[in-house]
Amino acid sequence: MDYTDFSKNVLIWYSLNKRDLPWRYKKNEKKDPYKIWVSEVMLQQTTVQTVIPYYEKFIKKWPNIKKLASTNINEVLDFWSGLGYYRRARNLHLTSKIVSEQFDGVFPLKKDEIIKLPGIGEYTASAIRAITKNEKDTVVDANIERVIARIFYLKKPIKEIKKEIKKNAGKLTPELNNGDYIQALMDIGSLICTPKDPLCNSCPIEKFCNTKKKNAVNKIPKKIKKINKPIREGIVFWIKNTNNQVLLKRRGDDGLLAGMLEFPSYNWSKHRINENDKKILSLKNAKKLKKKVTHEFSHFKLILTIYEKNQFNKSNLDGMWVNISEIKNLGLPTLMKKVYQKVIEK
Repeated sequence: MDYTDFSKNVLIWYSLNKRDLPWRYKKNEKKDPYKIWVSEVMLQQTTVQTVIPYYEKFIKKWPNIKKLASTNINEVLDFWSGLGYYRRARNLHLTSKIVSEQFDGVFPLKKDEIIKLPGIGEYTASAIRAITKNEKDTVVDANIERVIARIFYLKKPIKEIKKEIKKNAGKLTPELNNGDYIQALMDIGSLICTPKDPLCNSCPIEKFCNTKKKNAVNKIPKKIKKINKPIREGIVFWIKNTNNQVLLKRRGDDGLLAGMLEFPSYNWSKHRINENDKKILSLKNAKKLKKKVTHEFSHFKLILTIYEKNQFNKSNLDGMWVNISEIKNLGLPTLMKKVYQKVIEK
């Protein structure tokens, strides 16, 4: 394979077809590693279309790393509501503090410095360096993995051949314009070299594709049979007072949905309610609602039974009371938004 010809085709296609995304830069425009870092973190396990509005609001709210570092973590977590994988938000905030304190607010671009920051692994470090400075780092995300697997006709499941994929991707990485090159491959993987029924006739690198030559594009990459997720069940309380307010609590700093606001719940995660709450949040004087909430996390499926409670001693309950009309404007995690929807639909 002529590797120079490969990257040339990719870059020519990109100059004519690249997606207009808010974190991308025009030619010769100065690139801000802070904004590139934010976009890369948001895009981890989240689709581009979902990320776009969050990214635009995030950068408007926190335009630089020092602004982000000076913000309370709970505000960042509440903003992150709907994006999921909240550890990403915690790592963003923690990294912003480290960069502000140790690098005077200037995002580091040396590999040995950037890789030590919370939440930044090999992929994210390489992507930031390549896009910001055109460093010749080999960058491989999920879309690029699929492209490389098909170009080289790699017949094993991607999970089993990640090192082989990166080695082959390294052969194709150009000496120049690596930032545009990797973003081009991402676009090709997202728009053309799709998981199912790729648009080979529109692909600028079709002639290099060994999988296409073998007429096996829907067989590569090899799929792994999905395993059914285990089911957990729990209880969530809709506790309403006479002022039409509902009780919300903030979860602990570890475990699932750490630091997020929730309607009091238990029995489904390592997060435990305190002994005082356990006495108050009993099923006594609580009405069980017929509708249940289902939600899928990465490793299990959750089913929550909702109990409505109107009789209690308000002074014994810790938390915040919020008007029902204001709940929809809060940064609740998706799970708790589902609880809210089920209750108001009853």
